[in-house]
Amino acid sequence: MTKSGGWKHSQETCTKIAATRREQLRDPAERSKISEATKARMADPAVRQRIREGMLKASGSADELRALRAVWRATRPTVRKRFLAELLEPICHSGREDDQS
Repeated sequence: MTKSGGWKHSQETCTKIAATRREQLRDPAERSKISEATKARMADPAVRQRIREGMLKASGSADELRALRAVWRATRPTVRKRFLAELLEPICHSGREDDQS
């Protein structure tokens, strides 16, 4: 059941799920079954990519970071170096002024 607020389960259902999960994790055999199932699912690169994308989307900056990374990768190394030098120049100069005082 999906609620309009974005939560997938009611508080009561979440409590039941958590109790079931705690019971499963207490049993070493059950823990190893969960571990093996997780390893099998994570072996698929598509699953890992969906997880990465979901985490980026949840962070709220996925689209902006994706665009920035694409531009950065498409830029020549000499331009990247010049950009970083210009970006860090004020920091480097302020450090020198402090040393000379």
